[in-house]
Amino acid sequence: MEDNSIIVYRDYGNIQFDIKSIMDKKKITISQVAKKTGLHHKVIKRYYNGDVERFDKDVLSKLCFVVGCELKDIMHYEKPKNKE
Repeated sequence: MEDNSIIVYRDYGNIQFDIKSIMDKKKITISQVAKKTGLHHKVIKRYYNGDVERFDKDVLSKLCFVVGCELKDIMHYEKPKNKE
């Protein structure tokens, strides 16, 4: 079947979050972060589990401040698996 679409999907890679390892290492709970940041528990849990689709720089700033880390410590770029 011929693809006549003008929009072609390409794998550009993905941004991955891993604040869980830092929080676990420092024994910081989601509830503690929620209380200190004023962010909703569900928002923090999404970052903790790496289930973030769209990220907010204000949220990231608060998380880094409270957890005591740099942005580069909790997010990274994952290259595409299949390069074309």
